[in-house]
Amino acid sequence: MSPIEVLSQESDQKISNVGSEYDQLSDVELIELAESFENTNLNLSQQLAIKGLNKSEENNNSILSAKALRFLGNLADNAKDFELAASYFSKGALIYREKDHQENYIKMSLYYTKALLKQKLYKNATEIVNEILPIAIDFGDKTLIGRSLILKGDGLYKSKRYEEAISEYLEATTYLTGHGVVIQKFLGNTYKQLAQSYKRVKNRENTALYYKKTLDVYTALRDEKLMARTLNTLAEAERYLGNYVIALDYSIRGIELHKLLEDPEGRAKALTGAGIIYRYIGRYEKSLKHIHEAYLYYKKMNDSSGIAKTSNQMGLIYTRLKQFDQARSFYQLTIDLPTTEVDANTLATALRELAVIDLYNGDFTTALIMAEKALDTYQLENDKDKQALILRIIGNIFRGLEDKTNAIDFYRQSLATASEVGNRLYEAKAKTSLGGLLIGENTGEAIELLIEAVETSEEINNKIQMLHAYGFLIKAEKVNGNIIAALDYAEKKISLSRLVQEQTENSELVLQKASLYSHKMEIELESLREKAKLDALELEKKSNQIEIAGQAQKISDLELVKNKYASIALVALLIICLLVVLAIYRRFNDSKKRNIELDYLAARDPLTNCYNRRVLFELMSRDFASLEPFNEYCVIMIDIDHFKKVNDTYGHSKGDEVIRGVGDLLQNTVRQNDIVARYGGEEFCVVLPSASLNQAMRISETIRSKIESSMFENISITSSFGVSSIKFKAKSPSEIINQADDALYKSKASGRNRVTLWDESLCK
Repeated sequence: MSPIEVLSQESDQKISNVGSEYDQLSDVELIELAESFENTNLNLSQQLAIKGLNKSEENNNSILSAKALRFLGNLADNAKDFELAASYFSKGALIYREKDHQENYIKMSLYYTKALLKQKLYKNATEIVNEILPIAIDFGDKTLIGRSLILKGDGLYKSKRYEEAISEYLEATTYLTGHGVVIQKFLGNTYKQLAQSYKRVKNRENTALYYKKTLDVYTALRDEKLMARTLNTLAEAERYLGNYVIALDYSIRGIELHKLLEDPEGRAKALTGAGIIYRYIGRYEKSLKHIHEAYLYYKKMNDSSGIAKTSNQMGLIYTRLKQFDQARSFYQLTIDLPTTEVDANTLATALRELAVIDLYNGDFTTALIMAEKALDTYQLENDKDKQALILRIIGNIFRGLEDKTNAIDFYRQSLATASEVGNRLYEAKAKTSLGGLLIGENTGEAIELLIEAVETSEEINNKIQMLHAYGFLIKAEKVNGNIIAALDYAEKKISLSRLVQEQTENSELVLQKASLYSHKMEIELESLREKAKLDALELEKKSNQIEIAGQAQKISDLELVKNKYASIALVALLIICLLVVLAIYRRFNDSKKRNIELDYLAARDPLTNCYNRRVLFELMSRDFASLEPFNEYCVIMIDIDHFKKVNDTYGHSKGDEVIRGVGDLLQNTVRQNDIVARYGGEEFCVVLPSASLNQAMRISETIRSKIESSMFENISITSSFGVSSIKFKAKSPSEIINQADDALYKSKASGRNRVTLWDESLCK
């Protein structure tokens, strides 16, 4: 029996019947009805699908049965019942295999594999992939081969076999060569998995490289949420490489992008990442500000895991500042959280850092209690790296207690654990600590360990650790009476100290550059914000000027009335003064011309030359007053998509040119009697008197297509549309505009660059 057959039999036991009220429906109708209820009544949807499955099996309609099984598997998967989902998918896969439907067999097997991975049945999942991969290769569909390799890589990754996972992921990328959205999403996710695998094996360069590739894919797909989250992880990768300026740039870009998204959790993670970078470059106030903002989000959401992680980060800031009482309060906050809701490693970090603080303060008893609790956690999590670290800290505590025997024992345990996982830094540190403590007790072994510590430190280019080892070697050789060797090590230590000093100065220079860069970025961001405020003030100023022009028009109207009656009186009384009458007439014409100009200015938006919002409502109110029940009358609301990005990328002057260009396009596209108004910002309103709904939709689609295919100051944009009609029984201009605006919002929510017609469901 193949692995796919193992669980297929279980699904039979979980299929039950639904009531008899649907007995008259055919198997096809039952499954179609089940699909229609998927988003409104899950329970009924499931029962109908089961009934349809039973009926299709009675009718020997195996292909329809397989379709029903896939639908039921998806329902179970969405409900997180992965065991049931696996049962459905496995049975569906068997049907397709029996019917020799290779493509569907491979796809259903992939669904089955995913369900097994979610149950942490990694061995079973690998067996399924190994079974279907040759079939996928024979079938020749590159995407299916790539997806199979990805799932194989996922099983290896979750089994912590990272090098093998990398091999599978890399091979998968060679098959994901198409430019379609689905394939590109698979490719982006595979690059992300590669980056995370390289991160696990501590290959920092490749971690950053594949996060960059991930970002490129998501940028091409314009998936802003995935872009923002990838910027966060890429910033972390660059931070590990010591590229603090680059890391900070990615981090700030991620935070700014998150401001445009409804992803508060992603923003909190971005703020935490930025806070860590600021801590590394010594900007502790900025670091604390960012991490505290993330902490407040987690606290608001009652997210204990997030609270613990940000509390630890704030503790690390105060530890760096040697304000241990403050640091202790934040670590304690983590410890006091419910242990079931906090990541074990996060809790262990708080315990470990408290142990270090107590060790520093000479409270060895409390330090030992905290360190042993941290060790218990690391052992339960089987985290050998952290075990090596905490074992050495416990050795330091026993050394502080002057308990040499236990100190030596824990240093040896730390060394053995570090060697087991190949952590060369922790090996060097354990050898140095152990060798230093063995001087005078077993000086020969001490010298061997310290020489090995120097060699190991040299291999990993850790000069600070070499200095520590040289210091103990000098002491050990003196104890042995070998002054020449001690002098030789002393000379090496002095020479190395000069190099370390130079490196320290260079590192400090890098940190200073990163700090200055962060200041520069903050100034630039603040300048952009100030410019936005000035642009808003300028817009308000223009609005005031238009209002003043309107008031001037009223004054001119009164002046005209006065001049008119004065002229009549003069004509009646002073016919003989013809020249005076002609002069007054000329004044009348000049004044009228000025009034027309003022009226035009008061009615038009100064940027686009479209009607302004006030005039729009005046004209529509006049139309509504004369509309008969049988009249046609439509309104289109138009909004430029992602206009803020245009301003942020090209500047507000270019943004104004884009708005002006769209206004010109609208006025040149609509009919002579139609009304085009700038409704506000990047939003326009077009009124179509005597236009039917079909005409309005055609006009909207024409405008949408023209905007999409046009360039405005070499900038490509799209726009979203909402359409409404008087046929929907709007009683006022505001009501019909609101209807069109609701439809516009629907276009935005559905992906933008589309036309949506209003209906009553938008009010719900």
